[in-house]
Amino acid sequence: MNQRASSKKPYIIIAIVVVLAASAYFYFQGTSTSNVSGLLQATGDTSDVSAQVTAILNQIKSLKIDTALFTDTGYVTLKDYSVPVPAQNVGRANPFAPIPGVKTPVTNDGNTP
Repeated sequence: MNQRASSKKPYIIIAIVVVLAASAYFYFQGTSTSNVSGLLQATGDTSDVSAQVTAILNQIKSLKIDTALFTDTGYVTLKDYSVPVPAQNVGRANPFAPIPGVKTPVTNDGNTP
């Protein structure tokens, strides 16, 4: 009985590896780069991009902001309760550089901890 259980063990391991490999393949196959934003896609035609930028700039220029909000009594009565943040000391230029005068211990295999 024990002989049969041990003879099935390699088949079970192979089946698990195949299932994991297939799952990984289908997971990564399902994510395509076609869903990437237009700003991240490189196109060879720069005139189309410049036309889009010009259209966006024209939309921004045509925006009209209602400034009546800033004269409203509710806005005018708001008080600023912000707390100023004091200047902090700046750390070292390279925080990962060794500290001068401090020796790092070396392990038996030659790697530092």
